Amino acid sequence: MIAVLVADDHGIVRAGLVALLESEPDIRVSGQAADGREVLEILERSKPDVVILDVTMPKLGGLETLGRLRLAHAGVRVILLSVHGDPPFIENAVALGADGYVLKNGPASEILEAIRTVAAGGTYFSPPVARDVAERLRSTRRSADPRVQLSARELEVLQLISEGLSTREIAGQLSISVKTVEAHRTSLMRKLGVRKNTELVRYALRNGLVTP
Repeated sequence: MIAVLVADDHGIVRAGLVALLESEPDIRVSGQAADGREVLEILERSKPDVVILDVTMPKLGGLETLGRLRLAHAGVRVILLSVHGDPPFIENAVALGADGYVLKNGPASEILEAIRTVAAGGTYFSPPVARDVAERLRSTRRSADPRVQLSARELEVLQLISEGLSTREIAGQLSISVKTVEAHRTSLMRKLGVRKNTELVRYALRNGLVTP
């Protein structure tokens, strides 16, 4: 069973989501929240597999909640639910560590697919969002600073860093040593002129060096 925490400040929307999820044999609703603060409080008591966050909530919105959640509950999978499909919203969501982004005007089947996909370790973006972001990334890749020359291995490491993998996980996936991963990370930061992982990911997304 996939345990899901649902957070949306609109009671009718939240009730509809809960009803939809509870009708599925492999999903159970482990909690409900009306804002980000409630989400963080609930996570102190229970650990759902997936959290669904409405982007625009009072007190603490979805993006702000995601940022705080990643610091204290890094292993929880997070799907943002929103009426906004504009690239800046998506880029912020990805930079903050969202595992999925689903548009509210899409079919109900999308949220179910997103939950199952992220619970299995993947990522899910509504098709219109994925198309828009892909096009934006292609455009920024074409306009990226030509002076920045990254090796194929550095691009692989950068992609895995952007996906939130730890140094040890990257080493295992690429069959290289932890020290080699750290060397690549240092080289990336030097070449891109950044000092932190978060800055590294933001730069990579902004310039189309990685795929969300």
